[in-house]
Amino acid sequence: MVPVARPADDWARTVAEAVPAIVGALRAGGSSPRLYREAMALMERPLLVHALGLTGGNQLRAARLLGLNRNTLRKRCRELGLAPTRSRRVEVTAPPR
Repeated sequence: MVPVARPADDWARTVAEAVPAIVGALRAGGSSPRLYREAMALMERPLLVHALGLTGGNQLRAARLLGLNRNTLRKRCRELGLAPTRSRRVEVTAPPR
């Protein structure tokens, strides 16, 4: 019986294949002491932007979609330089250093 690849398996493989290049680029850029934090921000930032986009900027709905507490979502957005604007869209600023 041949196992059928599920979409989640494909994404997990894609991410796993990208990790060496990401780590290499971060190390070359001098991020070694903060390697984990910088690598996680590379994935988390677009994920939060996408979730907020799907929910029209509604933080409570985005938090529920992601399985997070709303305060946790707000904190992570603040730490990643994502600030909600009055138009309820996400404004992307430079990541904190």
